[in-house]
Amino acid sequence: METEQDPNIVEISTQTRPVQQFSAEEGEESGEKPQKSLNIAPLLRTFKRKALIIIGIVALASGGIVYQIKGSKKTYQGDFRMLVEPVTTEARIADPSALANREGGVPSRDFFSLDYATQLEILKSPQMLSEITKQVRKHDPKFTEEFLKKGLLVLRLGDTELNKTKILEVRFLGQDPKLVELVLQETKKKYLKYSLDERKSRIGEGVKFIEDQLPGLNKRVNDLKSELQIIQQQQRIADPKEQGAQLIQQVRNIETLQLETQRLLKEQKILYANLQKQLDFTPNEAIAASALSEEPQYKELLTKVKEVEGQIAVETARFKSANPIVEALERKRANLIALLNKQTDRILGQNLVGTQANSKVQNFQNSIRIGLIKQLVDTANQVQVLEARNQAITQTRNNLDRQAKEFPTVARRYNELQQQLDIAARTRDQLLTQRETLRVQAAQSQVPWEIISEPQIPRDPDGKMIPVASKNTNKLMMGVLGGLVLGLVLAIIIEKIQNTFYGADDVKDAVDSPLLGVIPVNKTAKNFYPSIANAYEVLENKENKYKKNAAEFIEAFDSLYTNIRFLSSHRAIASVVIGSATAGEGKSIIAFNLAHVAALAGQRVLLVDANLHDPSLDLLLSLPNAKGLSDLLQNKIEFKEAIQRSPVADNLFVLTAGIPQPGTSRLLASSQMQYLMAEFNGIFDLVIYDTPPLVESKDANFLAARTDGILMVVSILKVKHSVVKKVFAQLENFGIPCLGTVANHIGKSKKYQASKPHLLADKNEYLNFAPIPSSLPKLAPKKE
Repeated sequence: METEQDPNIVEISTQTRPVQQFSAEEGEESGEKPQKSLNIAPLLRTFKRKALIIIGIVALASGGIVYQIKGSKKTYQGDFRMLVEPVTTEARIADPSALANREGGVPSRDFFSLDYATQLEILKSPQMLSEITKQVRKHDPKFTEEFLKKGLLVLRLGDTELNKTKILEVRFLGQDPKLVELVLQETKKKYLKYSLDERKSRIGEGVKFIEDQLPGLNKRVNDLKSELQIIQQQQRIADPKEQGAQLIQQVRNIETLQLETQRLLKEQKILYANLQKQLDFTPNEAIAASALSEEPQYKELLTKVKEVEGQIAVETARFKSANPIVEALERKRANLIALLNKQTDRILGQNLVGTQANSKVQNFQNSIRIGLIKQLVDTANQVQVLEARNQAITQTRNNLDRQAKEFPTVARRYNELQQQLDIAARTRDQLLTQRETLRVQAAQSQVPWEIISEPQIPRDPDGKMIPVASKNTNKLMMGVLGGLVLGLVLAIIIEKIQNTFYGADDVKDAVDSPLLGVIPVNKTAKNFYPSIANAYEVLENKENKYKKNAAEFIEAFDSLYTNIRFLSSHRAIASVVIGSATAGEGKSIIAFNLAHVAALAGQRVLLVDANLHDPSLDLLLSLPNAKGLSDLLQNKIEFKEAIQRSPVADNLFVLTAGIPQPGTSRLLASSQMQYLMAEFNGIFDLVIYDTPPLVESKDANFLAARTDGILMVVSILKVKHSVVKKVFAQLENFGIPCLGTVANHIGKSKKYQASKPHLLADKNEYLNFAPIPSSLPKLAPKKE
């Protein structure tokens, strides 16, 4: 009965067997990967493999250069030199330009400094070359401006800032020496004429420019003076800076005065309010009360009234009211009061005009109140004075503030006009001075530049012209180097396009995992799969010409087994998956031969064909495949019915894949497969799993995660480089340990027959041992 699929699928991360860890000395280092240094070995191997292509391209490039050299003619180069600036102190003093411009003393070197970069471009300009070409054509009509431009070189002598000179060197290169000398002579004449004509032309243009500018400048100076005069008359400005400072000081003084006046006014108002509160008089009433108190007649009448009132009071006490004496006294008091009132009206009428009299005004004022009244009147007068002063100060301050606001604009305009006038006047004076200077310079006729080396072509002691040293050697070297570079680039491109491995070193450089074995091509396997059994037969045949190759083939697998056996010093590898990126890389043959070597070494080895898609171990060993791993995964048979003893070694046992069935490969991730692997590890010393290609199937990932690791087989000249890199990246992402790689030289593809049966007569019979308590029977006692 088939088991259900879903419950049997086991995640690698939780049900895998613990992966064996290796110390840093045993191959794998924990932590971060070490930084790789620059490795040029792959490039060197590429160059070696494509040596014929590189040599061919170098030969073509060199041949082209040699052909060009043979067709070339001799060339000659002549030159002359010109001194374009004064060198000595005497020369600088005597120069007409210096005489016209300096005010005495020796002019500095900067006075004569040229812009050499610009000057060289002018000397090589089309206009200059065209005029030289016209002169040369008078002697050689075939001469062209393009030829002159190609052969003419003008440069400043000196390579660095320390040794740069004031000398220009003119060179011309051509195949006709007479034409070279002619061109140099005409060029010399043109350059010397240019140095003089250019100076005079520039001077004339400068004088004309100055004369064109002077009328405008004169008008501008006059206009600015007129505008300044108007501002001075309207604003009365002589010195804006001094006048502005005075205005600011006036504003500050008036502000101080106003503050002081306001302070005094406030004090007087407070005093006035206090006095008025104490007296209860207005200033007019206070004056009136003071006048009444100080009037002699009023005082006298008031005294008499008080005396009569005293007598009335005495007589009233003595007599009745109808007493004639009392009545006479009352009439006297009435008369006195009438006189008093009349006197009061007279005095008050003079001091309280238009104001209703206060009843308290008629009261007698003593000396203290008289003093307070006087102070009240003085304070009232002072308040009026201060208010008038404050008003006048305020008006003055407003005027000054207005002037202060307007003054900066006026002053700025005045200063701008003054600056413009100064600039215009100074510019006009400078132009006038410069015009006179230029007129003096225009009078000179001396050529500014001096020829210090006449045009000539180098000659030997016999007087023969010496041609230019040939650069053919350099051209040839450049051709060889160019061809070499092109060939190297082409070789790299070709190998990138081919995208394959050419040798074991390429495999070693391509991946981080160690290279554990290199399997050579087995030339002895003509009709059968390459195996160490066939190789041993060749060694036994003394007349076989492939004995050396057979020995190398056997040695390669011995070395591979040894490397795997001693990967770790803690314990030996107990289980390994043999994988490859693609099909046809010899993975199954590697697994079979590795198992055979391990069995010959005394280990009990189980070779499991886990390639349930396309099994091949049964063909390699000529074993029946009716029952196998697929049947065990589905619990259709027992363990003893599936394991077979190989025909090549007693210690080598084989578990074929069984008849392929749809969906069976998914059971490689099931708990049943995990259980079977644990039992295999308990019975055998080494279990080797042959798996499907990793690109086509992920089955090997589940098996490798439960073993000590995967051994990757890389076929030389067959598998794509990019495919292998992709597979290794996949293994790293899944966390699957890779023990290393095996570079397999499988040679040309062949259609092999099945291997011949060997050794055991009962090779086609399944093992049948008595069962043991374990669910899987042991075939024999395991060696310790």
